Amino acid sequence: MIKRFSLIALWIFSVSAFISTTANAQATKLFDLLPASETEVDFVNTLKDSQTENILIYANFYGGAGVGVIDINNDGLQDLFFAGNLVANELYLNQGDLKFKKITKEAGIEFDGGWSTGVTIADVNNDGFQDIYVSRELYDDKPELRKNLLYINNQNNTFTERGAEYGVADNERTRHATFFDYDKDGFLDLLLLTQPPNPGSYSIFSGTELRKEEYHLKLFKNNNGTSFIETSEQAGVSITGFPNAVSASDFNNDGWTDLYVANDFAAPDFLFINNQDGTFSYKTEEALQHIPYYSMGVDAADLNNDNLLDVFVVDMVAKDNYRLKSNMSGMNPKSFWKVVSDGGYYQYMYNTLQLNNGNGSFSDIGQYTGMAATDWSWANLIADFDNDGLKDTYVTNGLLRDIRNTDADKEVAAYINKLTHDWVLKHPDGGGIKTIFDILDVDKVVELIPSQPLKNFAFKNTGNLDFIEVQQEWGLDQASFSNGASYVDLDNDGDLDIVVNNINAEAFIYRNNSDQQASSNYLRIKPVDKNNLAVLGARVSVYVNGDTQMQELTNVRGIYSTSEQVAHFGLGASTSVDSVIVSWPNGKQMRLKNVEANQQLSVTEENAQNGKSIYSFGLTNAHFKDVTSEFPIKVKTPENDYDDFEEQVLLPHKLSQFGPAMAKGDINNDGLEDIYIGGAAGFPGSVYIQQTDGSFKELLAEVFKNDASQEDLDAVFADVNSDGFQDLIVVSGGNEEVKGSDFYLDRYYENDTKGSFIKKEIENALAESGSKVIAVDYEGDGDVDFFIGGRITPHEYPLPATSQLLINENGKLTNLTEELAPQFKDLGLVTDAVWSDVDADGDLDLLVVGEWMAITYFENENGRLTKREIAALAETSGWWFSIGKGDFDNDGDEDFIIGNLGANYKYQTTVEKPFDIYYDDFDNNGKGDIVLGYYNGDGHFPLRGFSCSSEQIPSLKKEIKQYNIFASLEIDEVYGKKDLEKSLHYTADTFNTIYLENTGGNFKVHKLPTEVQLAPVNDIIVQDFNNDGNLDALLAGNLFVSEIETPRADSGTGVLLLGDGTGAFKVKTSKDSGFFANGDVKRIVPLQVQGKEIILVGNNNAKVQAFELKK
Repeated sequence: MIKRFSLIALWIFSVSAFISTTANAQATKLFDLLPASETEVDFVNTLKDSQTENILIYANFYGGAGVGVIDINNDGLQDLFFAGNLVANELYLNQGDLKFKKITKEAGIEFDGGWSTGVTIADVNNDGFQDIYVSRELYDDKPELRKNLLYINNQNNTFTERGAEYGVADNERTRHATFFDYDKDGFLDLLLLTQPPNPGSYSIFSGTELRKEEYHLKLFKNNNGTSFIETSEQAGVSITGFPNAVSASDFNNDGWTDLYVANDFAAPDFLFINNQDGTFSYKTEEALQHIPYYSMGVDAADLNNDNLLDVFVVDMVAKDNYRLKSNMSGMNPKSFWKVVSDGGYYQYMYNTLQLNNGNGSFSDIGQYTGMAATDWSWANLIADFDNDGLKDTYVTNGLLRDIRNTDADKEVAAYINKLTHDWVLKHPDGGGIKTIFDILDVDKVVELIPSQPLKNFAFKNTGNLDFIEVQQEWGLDQASFSNGASYVDLDNDGDLDIVVNNINAEAFIYRNNSDQQASSNYLRIKPVDKNNLAVLGARVSVYVNGDTQMQELTNVRGIYSTSEQVAHFGLGASTSVDSVIVSWPNGKQMRLKNVEANQQLSVTEENAQNGKSIYSFGLTNAHFKDVTSEFPIKVKTPENDYDDFEEQVLLPHKLSQFGPAMAKGDINNDGLEDIYIGGAAGFPGSVYIQQTDGSFKELLAEVFKNDASQEDLDAVFADVNSDGFQDLIVVSGGNEEVKGSDFYLDRYYENDTKGSFIKKEIENALAESGSKVIAVDYEGDGDVDFFIGGRITPHEYPLPATSQLLINENGKLTNLTEELAPQFKDLGLVTDAVWSDVDADGDLDLLVVGEWMAITYFENENGRLTKREIAALAETSGWWFSIGKGDFDNDGDEDFIIGNLGANYKYQTTVEKPFDIYYDDFDNNGKGDIVLGYYNGDGHFPLRGFSCSSEQIPSLKKEIKQYNIFASLEIDEVYGKKDLEKSLHYTADTFNTIYLENTGGNFKVHKLPTEVQLAPVNDIIVQDFNNDGNLDALLAGNLFVSEIETPRADSGTGVLLLGDGTGAFKVKTSKDSGFFANGDVKRIVPLQVQGKEIILVGNNNAKVQAFELKK
């Protein structure tokens, strides 16, 4: 059944909209901030430290409170409930035209002095009227003031507090709560985000173990709308953390509500998947590659319109360089790894935007979207604020005082230490004081801590996972200390207004002006129950001109707050939708066709029917099948334990974990492909010989054992001595030993034709830490020669390494680099190369790529390789990791796909504002120093903070005494312009993975699609995967070994590019292709096994994976 607003209500709202439109005809911004004098919403969450309640006692004293959207009298106008910390909660009745009336006292909302934080709105007793649940916390010595409050709606604009009667007057310290039906019995159950005591430095709990069993999430089952009973332990959610926020949503499209709990501090975020039997399973480590450290707010919505819910979680890292450097002293590596080893998982102080991969896993793309850093954030809301059909985001931030300001921390500590020291000197017996607050003036202490209101953030979704920052353009850039926030259509004009709870300032009421702009059509769908209230867990999808949008109704969003529970869809210029599908939690569906825009429909399940869910999860028509479990090679490629950062503190990433090496060949001439899998330092490599039945027999040759101390970076099989049997060349690399060590000598293993290998010498071999070996008949004399790329100069990053050209002279390999390729000396940090006749003159030229290198072209001139400067390659310096070749445009020459770092990393770069590195002995101690630089706005600053920078160069502490000073200095002011000018200096022009078109001896650069840019590309296979006669490419990679202040690049799962023969590609991500490689992928190798093509995936320090290519 479908219900529309009544004609009278529509007339009222139309008149209201007309008046609003007339009054704001000159509005130029999407939002107007309405003053309290106009709305009558005068709520202020007034907060001031006192001797008994302050930030020194309670670490979350400045945490603020939330707002709840509620229609208390079912008149179609959304009312507002604000929670107060030290002040009373307030309820405002919407009287239309954005005018409100405060009715707190007459509604029966009383103030007992308790500290309220979260507001949750739901129909708890199924009577058709929304109720209010208030979460309370803080006061360690007043448990009665921590009791949560349940206000039951009396259906006459009044409420009665009945929390104890319903069994939910919990007093453990609840940050927030959510109602959801986890067992599908038709009644809303309740999850409490209960925290341990959150102590400040002088709390009675300071220094105690807080993650105790009694402080855990609490789940209450609803007993038919009359009471609740705790089922936390039975349901499997009785886990302790520091929960701030929760999203109760269906993350795996199985029709059952799951939970994402955002935890503060070292506790990991909890992802609980509903087992459909009244229990949940903890899946954080299976589903998420990394998570924030100080997780604050969380929201879930489908950001890319693929019918999968993505998850946005905010943390507290600043975007502004000054605040970033002055308010964070830096992450400690030992502390980071202790969190990991203690079960806290990989946590970084950045927001995450977890893109749903459609198979139970997520990939963080926060850095790509530009939303990874929004300062000390609280609420984060995902909604289509400009009605263009794409969901945007809004983030509140700000802390009353910068309690993590490093200089202020030191001043406060010094002040208190002196105060106590002087007191003890005067009063050896203690002087009768009971606590520090008997002698401490709290006002003087807090005045030492800076206070800076901040502008909230808004990001407009421009499509294809691209976002732009628009808070100024949209009129949302007022500086404040904002916390909880909600979106809601307060004036029923078809766009989403925003309500924000602020500390020490009036609440924000932002009127959305989308209705005054062209191409701002909308459709609002409200799946309702028999009482005409929103059904939590219901989903709505709309289909417009081939595009899909999906929304799921959930109880709470962001932090502390409840938004309007209506599925709101922006339609842009479309005046109707082709169809609407409403799916209820019980599995029933209803389809509406040819629905006109610009209306709100209430849809009941009365006419809904049972049917198959439209929300698929898993693979259909995939190109690959994961056969890892049945593939006979069961190998984990172990990694030796080595800390590169002990030698060079400011390395951007480790240099000792780029294996495993992998190479295929046929060592016994039986027509079956075998595979060599190399070992890290201390582990020998092995050849796995394929048997006729598809099994493999390991050959661990004695020479492999003898060379186990070396690190294998790459390998290739080739018949060096022309005896008809394939020999093996292995490149040695890593960073474990000093430069020039025999540890880095490459190896030539000759096939003894009897099933094993003999080590042979490479004449004039250089002990360079290498990366890549490529076999080619360079001289055209019928035997095979080799290019070996030099990866690094050990312990002296980023000094360039020398690459080598090994010439085969009658089965003897000789290094003839100086004679034939002298420009290979100090070529750079080479990662990959390809031989190709680029200039079509009949001989093979060379393209080389690497870290901090431009794409480098060597032309073959009568057997000598000469570097050529190509204009199209002039601004291509990047962190290139791989290169694949093929004639992708079918014009007769070879083109290239070149894998870069990608755009989803902490480091961002452009030609105009490049990420860069300097290297020199800046402090004259005989050892080189790394200085990484980046642009923040128009300023060029050191990338790393004062703590890390001064650890590398201790003399900085003599010149710079405060973190605030370091934070204000640009890079040449810290290190000296002249010293930087004489240092080794590299810049990166681009981190985009590209398609490099060969235009007949010249090149044209094409940026590949977004999906390719979300992770580093470490290896590429080029072949026709779909048998259409055109070349395709399979790309894979990641970079797990970043320094711990940089979130590891782990969002890659593999991308299949299907070529169309013109140089264009159709992107197939994992959820479409079936190729899901989300490890630290270094190699992918195609292998024929019993008539099937298997793609082997070499993961660093993890099991080898296997995927079968479907015919």
